[in-house]
Amino acid sequence: MEIAEIVMNPVRQRIIQYFLIHETGTVKEVRKALPDIPSASLYRHMKILTDNSMITVVGENRIRGTVESIYQLNKSFMEMDDAEGATVQMALLNICASFAKYFSGEHVDPRKDMLMMSTCTLTLTDEKFMDFLTEINQIAMKYMNTEVCEGSKTRQITVISAPIDGKVM
Repeated sequence: MEIAEIVMNPVRQRIIQYFLIHETGTVKEVRKALPDIPSASLYRHMKILTDNSMITVVGENRIRGTVESIYQLNKSFMEMDDAEGATVQMALLNICASFAKYFSGEHVDPRKDMLMMSTCTLTLTDEKFMDFLTEINQIAMKYMNTEVCEGSKTRQITVISAPIDGKVM
């Protein structure tokens, strides 16, 4: 399985997101944070992430004769060199597929579902752009850490940055 294929799965993205927020966790803790994912599915996705070294076992809890693994995100996998942009292209295709799946459904209501797309152009120095990204990350982290409750809906937010023409002002 290609790395892009592994990380583009929505369930695995949510598991990775859990570890970005919590640093470490057990399957039980991940299941509590992601209650809408069936246990068998969660275990299968955790195994895929572990087998591909995206998460690693960093400790164990001994509970009444059984061993519970403590996992942590392997941050080095996120630093992969992808000069051809295959991972980004796979991510973009995944976004397109998500929208196609949504619009092929029976009861499509973009207004009710708060479907949105927003684009803006920024002209900033690299330093100011990093400040902008840091602020977006802080806001996202605040809401990613919100507990799932009655009425919660899973929504995916994607921020994409690309140079327009390479000109420096």
